Amino acid sequence: MKHVIWIFAGVVAIAAIAALILRQATGQPHLRDLSVLTAITLFSAMISMIPVLLMRGKSPVAVFQAAFGGTVLHLLVMLGLGAGARMMHWVDRGMFLFLLLAFYWFSLVFIVTAMIKVFRGFMPASGLVDHPVKQS
Repeated sequence: MKHVIWIFAGVVAIAAIAALILRQATGQPHLRDLSVLTAITLFSAMISMIPVLLMRGKSPVAVFQAAFGGTVLHLLVMLGLGAGARMMHWVDRGMFLFLLLAFYWFSLVFIVTAMIKVFRGFMPASGLVDHPVKQS
């Protein structure tokens, strides 16, 4: 699915931009934190697309609900894996929590955009054409 590639590319681009910003702001790029966070975000994003893929060929309502469920799944997986990484002391607490929140919102934008495109692809053609209202 081509949408997954765009999500992957977007998250990697955000990680590269974050490394540059962190290097300018703190003097260090915090590569370990960014690497763990990028892996968590990519895994969570890919897991969130599974419900939409399972609903191929179903009604638009089912696809919409699967997309909504995917966004909730993204939140829960990211929160759980982020908490696990913090508890294992793989990351710096302060910087990681800030970056986790930022990566969540950016990845959510990429995921929702991909899900909207998938949802529009499942919509049946209605045959209705918008015509201007004729005034008598």
